[in-house]
Amino acid sequence: MEDNLLKKLFDSFASRTLLALFGVLGTTITIYAFLQEKKVDLRYEVIANTNVLDFNADISKLEVTYDSTNLKQTRENLRIYTVKIINNGDQNIIKEFYDDNEPLGIKISSGKIIEQPQIIQTSSDYLTRNIKLIDYQKDRISFSQVIIESGEFFIVKLLVLHKKGAIPKIFSFGKIAGQKEIKVVDAIDVKGETTFWSKTFYGNIWVQLLRLILYFVVGVLIIILFVVSSERIDSFSDDKKRKKLVSEFKNLKTYQYTRMDDAIFDRYQKNDHHTFQQMRSLIKDDENLNKIYKELTEKLKSKEYKRFRRYDDNSIVHHIEPDDFMVINEMINDGIVFKEQDKLVVNQAMKDTLDKFVSFLKDKGELRKHRFLGSSQRVKVESVTTTDTNDDEK
Repeated sequence: MEDNLLKKLFDSFASRTLLALFGVLGTTITIYAFLQEKKVDLRYEVIANTNVLDFNADISKLEVTYDSTNLKQTRENLRIYTVKIINNGDQNIIKEFYDDNEPLGIKISSGKIIEQPQIIQTSSDYLTRNIKLIDYQKDRISFSQVIIESGEFFIVKLLVLHKKGAIPKIFSFGKIAGQKEIKVVDAIDVKGETTFWSKTFYGNIWVQLLRLILYFVVGVLIIILFVVSSERIDSFSDDKKRKKLVSEFKNLKTYQYTRMDDAIFDRYQKNDHHTFQQMRSLIKDDENLNKIYKELTEKLKSKEYKRFRRYDDNSIVHHIEPDDFMVINEMINDGIVFKEQDKLVVNQAMKDTLDKFVSFLKDKGELRKHRFLGSSQRVKVESVTTTDTNDDEK
């Protein structure tokens, strides 16, 4: 009988190797994630840089003034900057990370901030309540010290007056423990920047759970496909090898081929050699063979077996030895054993062929070495037990 797929899955050397590799890979990723140093990464993202005035045409009667200053005459312009201050690292920024001597802030070059900057958005109620703009000057602003958890942010809007042709730039200043510098980046560049872990763990908990289940199912399917494919490849290779061995055996000078021996060769090519040892043990002694067959037949017809066989009683199955009964019937079908009146008779010619063929397979290294307890030994042990029981009853 062929093993079921689950047994093949865990018994196959190839599948065990693949499962071990999956385990090692999973363990490596887990250890790497655990040992991965959490980094602080506060950065400024310029998400908008809008030109308020754009004099592309010289219109003499058009005048634009700000705070009583004619911007056209002074060749100045207004520009709105929207800056996102975000904790892009995987470690929370707490108050102990700040330096009182160098508070965080934004500095403007080649221009001046002409109105009070505004915080137009925050990622949490905590930041809404606590973030403040302090030390407001014409070219810089500073922020109050607040806790910024990983992924949290706030957005500041600045109105900057500058000379035409001299576009102001945004700079950062201040100190955060564990971070050498605070980078100022363009939001367009940030959109194309996705880290490995961001791609791996993108989505909420339900997305992660669904992804985990999907990966598990796909992994199992891949393993099953791998096992089935390897089984088919191994089966094809084994079939080819068995046919070759049968052909070699038929060409031996010590063997005379007859058509009835094809039953032995066909069984070997279909079911391998594993039943041959049991067959040889059963047909070794004609008298013991008949004794085994008679006892098995009577037990299979007994009321006890018919009553309890549906419950898969292990003790009954053990005493009935259904494998021996099945092997005897197979030998009858193959012609190794035939019925003559009420007795079983061994076909000596096929018995000799079976012995020679098994010896040939041993020489070729095809038979695994294992201890085999013959059926005759089991029946003798059971018979002794039965006899002792009867004597005690008497």
